[in-house]
Amino acid sequence: MQTLRENKTLITEILSADPEFILQHVQQAKIVNQREYNNLNVTGHPPETIIINLLDKVMNKGTEKCLDFVTLLQQPNIIDTYSRMEEVFSNNLTAPSDHTFSTGTRGPYTTSSTDTTGQAVGMSSEVCQYRMTSLPRGHCLIINNVHFIQMGERRGSDKDAEVLKDVFQWLGFKVTVLLDQTAVQAREELKRFGDETHGDAFVCCVLSHGGKGVIYGTDDEPISTNDLFSPFKGTNCSTLIGKPKAFFIQACRGKDTQDRVQLEADENPGHQIYIPADADFLFAMATVEDYYSFRIPTSGSWFIQTLCKQLKQGCPRGDDILTILTQVNRDVSQMDDRYRDKKSGEYKRAKQMPEPKYTLTKRLVFTVPPQ
Repeated sequence: MQTLRENKTLITEILSADPEFILQHVQQAKIVNQREYNNLNVTGHPPETIIINLLDKVMNKGTEKCLDFVTLLQQPNIIDTYSRMEEVFSNNLTAPSDHTFSTGTRGPYTTSSTDTTGQAVGMSSEVCQYRMTSLPRGHCLIINNVHFIQMGERRGSDKDAEVLKDVFQWLGFKVTVLLDQTAVQAREELKRFGDETHGDAFVCCVLSHGGKGVIYGTDDEPISTNDLFSPFKGTNCSTLIGKPKAFFIQACRGKDTQDRVQLEADENPGHQIYIPADADFLFAMATVEDYYSFRIPTSGSWFIQTLCKQLKQGCPRGDDILTILTQVNRDVSQMDDRYRDKKSGEYKRAKQMPEPKYTLTKRLVFTVPPQ
């Protein structure tokens, strides 16, 4: 909001060159609704008046909408149309993104100072948020292990891979799907992606069998959670320093099933999974330590399907990932599965509780690029 307020005169002058163009994009980005768009786009009004009314409307909507608007102003098609827009962000130590992965040294959401990775720091009145403006946003790697040597076929996993691909492409990521990776192949691919040039974020989705602290390759060999993270730590991947690295893991973490309880939480005293000391990681597991996660052969897993549903609903609203994962936790925790207990032979009802862990240092919002 401070960025807009301090540069209101300059932004008004720049956008007044073509008010209709920015109004269309603001409405498409859902920063204003259709009624507000119609009220702003009045035939016969001077261009300056239209833009002033637009800026006032956005600032009255609060910090999140202001951040969305600032992000929009730095999109390549906006910069191409309003070439002087760079003056606004050069005044605020910022730089627009282009259609390649950005490795610049300036970030869009600060009015004080930035770090050397282009991420905003030193925020005063605005919410500190990771930059998410590069196109593509970054790489999204999906490892989908279905067929194993001895472990059972993971029927329904293709449904998860498909919906993940659709959602993260919609969010502007360059998506790569790898099917049936052995432990060695998975480690090699992770290392290869760690060596890539990255955009504003990295996402990795692993769909496989799992156990306590590990997921399995299709050769039934384990891959530790540390092996997943290691190629993307700051010491190994310089282009992701200070940028968010999100891992979504659909796998069991043990062989126990969670019983239903009434009006009280079920504590799990088991040790917690390893989270790297490096900052800016998110690790979202389908279930807590020691327990099964559930997957329906015809429609996919509870966790991934719910995650993608909530991303589709929450990202256009500007919800950050922790808000979205909290809703995922709530939705999945309310689901039930009927299973047969191997010891007693009786049919019981089981629950599932996802578990996100993170070392994020800013709000992570997957902003939806203009479609």
